[in-house]
Amino acid sequence: MIRRVIWDLDNTLMKRDLKAEEDFFKENLSVEQGLRLISLLSEYEDQFPKFDISMIVSFCQSKVGFLVDEDFFRRWFHVHLEYPGSIIDGAYHVLSDLQNEGFENVVLTNDDSTYQRERLRLVGLLPYIQEVYGGEYYFKPREEAYLAACGSYLPRECFMVGDDLKKDVYAPRNFGIISWHYNPNHRQSDYRYEIDKLEKVKEKIYENR
Repeated sequence: MIRRVIWDLDNTLMKRDLKAEEDFFKENLSVEQGLRLISLLSEYEDQFPKFDISMIVSFCQSKVGFLVDEDFFRRWFHVHLEYPGSIIDGAYHVLSDLQNEGFENVVLTNDDSTYQRERLRLVGLLPYIQEVYGGEYYFKPREEAYLAACGSYLPRECFMVGDDLKKDVYAPRNFGIISWHYNPNHRQSDYRYEIDKLEKVKEKIYENR
């Protein structure tokens, strides 16, 4: 029986304010430097198991020819607290309905949980979230990340939803978690595991109860 729903955050429950992030980069870096830094964060996730700000800074400084220190990263992250983004259509109602029906909602993200928890609070979704598991536990798609998000439940008692096929669908399914791809635009699709509206999450959960 499904007891806990594990949600990815960005592009699943919320959309980031990318314009605010772009403006921050324009004030502090060239376009090329900003793109390079974003690509380095993806490389860091592939090579290291956890979110660690000092390790991220050391990794990026070893790869680029411009200064990026902890203060820079913290100011970058803070942009998304000033501009937390918007709620995906259907997210509020699905989260509140599931909570009212006795399910636990948790978030699993590769970003720092402190920032992500505050973003959820700012848009009004945090009351419907039991816990936020960030990259400081482990990065997806490592098994430890999903097991942390399962909490005291077995993987077969959990259900995951996210927009990344590898990290939010294939990997958790490999570890015994029923997972579905939130893919409203049908990009990089695997129709076996696709939903295009968050309202369909409840339907899929009850199919597996």
